[in-house]
Amino acid sequence: MFIGTTEAAERLGISAARLRVLLKERRVEGAYKIGKTWVIPLYNGFPVITRRKRGPKPKWKTKQVPAKSQIDCDILPTLIQ
Repeated sequence: MFIGTTEAAERLGISAARLRVLLKERRVEGAYKIGKTWVIPLYNGFPVITRRKRGPKPKWKTKQVPAKSQIDCDILPTLIQ
């Protein structure tokens, strides 16, 4: 299945402008241009972005884990005093 830049950016959780930069750097596997339109293939529902060897790890496709502890509302007023 193939998608465009806007939908691919939504699936990765990044902006369309950032995805266009990645496309220009040829970091999106299998992507090619037809006229003015980028065509991006999906692998397991996501575009595949190749990593560089330097810099921080990318933050796309990360899911936040819910907190393990909860604040008890009955104890909170005693902690504030």
